Amino acid sequence: MTAHNESFDASQYKVLCVDDEPNILSSLRRMLSLEGFEVFTAESGAQALGQLAKQPIHVIISDMQMPHMDGAELLEKVTQQWPQTMRLLLTGASDVTGAIDAINQGAIYRYIAKPWNDEELLSTIKSAIVYGTVVNEHDRLQALTEAQKESLNEMVDTLESRVKERTKDLRDAYVASIKSFSNLLELRRPDLLPHSRRVATLSMKMAKLAGLDEDACQSIFIAGLLHDIGKIGLSDRVLNTKFVELPLSDAKVYRTHATMGEATLSALPDMKEVAAIIRSHHEYFNGTGFPDALKGDAIPIGARIVAIVEAFEELQSGDYAKAQSTPADAVRVITSNRGILFCPVMADLFVKALRVG
Repeated sequence: MTAHNESFDASQYKVLCVDDEPNILSSLRRMLSLEGFEVFTAESGAQALGQLAKQPIHVIISDMQMPHMDGAELLEKVTQQWPQTMRLLLTGASDVTGAIDAINQGAIYRYIAKPWNDEELLSTIKSAIVYGTVVNEHDRLQALTEAQKESLNEMVDTLESRVKERTKDLRDAYVASIKSFSNLLELRRPDLLPHSRRVATLSMKMAKLAGLDEDACQSIFIAGLLHDIGKIGLSDRVLNTKFVELPLSDAKVYRTHATMGEATLSALPDMKEVAAIIRSHHEYFNGTGFPDALKGDAIPIGARIVAIVEAFEELQSGDYAKAQSTPADAVRVITSNRGILFCPVMADLFVKALRVG
């Protein structure tokens, strides 16, 4: 769910207001309901905790001074039990020191002084939702990356023990297993698998034309197959939206797929070179790429190869533009960016690899 102001749909979000004064709750409910939020109220900390136990709440706004359980204590409990709920504190002039202490302890997102300004409060709520969405998405992707890494560890441990017994035969089995693992991409989005296979095949051809040894060629082939493995952790919204149409917060999330892919593979035996290629396959020759803004020969040669082939594929599919390019137009984009976005030597090899067929 997108939380940019220009496309902010308040009806997607639930807000819980907590205050022991009914007139304040009434004012908050009226203002937030008119904005479109789904609003819930509670007259005490205990009631608020009961509401949270029944349903997910996106934002809780609590008064500081309340009997039995003050706002800081309530929001500390919310932090412990429902950390994904964003927390705001309403304070009077005498409560500011306590509010600042609560912020410093990490219990709340922001405090708002009474009497509040409606526009400022609404802006703060929307800002909290945007921030919470990004943080929660990051946490989810981190957890998914760890799960992917554990699954890969188990698979590679099994393969590695066999490789020690029969190196050549099981090296082939290792590659076959990596290909099978790439099929997981198809479960996430059907077109990712054929895309990855095309990237792997053409990247391998370029690596051979570059005169790289067998191990390097194999690493580039595997990196081509798994270069998008980090995309498994992207949300459906981010994954199924063209990059040029992503809002800024989603574009930042999208860019994490290169480092997520590297994190998934880097600790695995014999996969460090592959992981390095995956991390850097969106680096540009002039240093304007991501995630590390590497420049020129500082970019691994395998990543320079995969970057060109993936760009060629995604120009044709329209993933990086609003319209699809013909193969000829895609080649022209690659060659026109020779020495700018793409390594000039690899760009020449790319054209040669296409001619070889």
